[in-house]
Amino acid sequence: MKKTLIVIGLVIVVATGCFFFWRTPEKKEVAKLIPPIVNQFPSMTFIMTDGSFRSAKDLADSSILFLYFPDCDHCQRQATEISKNLKAFEKYSIWFISTATYQDIEKFARAYKLIGYKNLHFVRTETQDVVSNFGAIPTPSWYIYSDNKKFVKAFNGETKIEEIIKVL
Repeated sequence: MKKTLIVIGLVIVVATGCFFFWRTPEKKEVAKLIPPIVNQFPSMTFIMTDGSFRSAKDLADSSILFLYFPDCDHCQRQATEISKNLKAFEKYSIWFISTATYQDIEKFARAYKLIGYKNLHFVRTETQDVVSNFGAIPTPSWYIYSDNKKFVKAFNGETKIEEIIKVL
């Protein structure tokens, strides 16, 4: 009986080890599919509030792409911090990008008092545009580009506003 239990235990240990050993290459392959951040604006299309389309590549210099969901509590806290620190962002155009409905986007902008500023823009995009340019990212995510349209830094997930302001 003891020999049987030992053999069963060894089979379980070997099977578990083989499972994890053979699964590791799959994880590495998935990691290769995540697109790298490149030194240029992403190739994504924005759907403006009037229904027109605009390419991210046509944006002006010194831009921040802020990817968010209106019902995300992390995004809401970041919006509160942006609202409190608008002066720090004066030299940048901030593009608030979401896959949500225009109704939810507008509600978000109004709730955090982010309407009426010429450097703040609220747009929609398709999920596929986000995934093909940035991969699977947490929200909110910030992508900061300098005055010569070069990538400066990305912040993925909720980030202290002081950390973001440091790189501006």
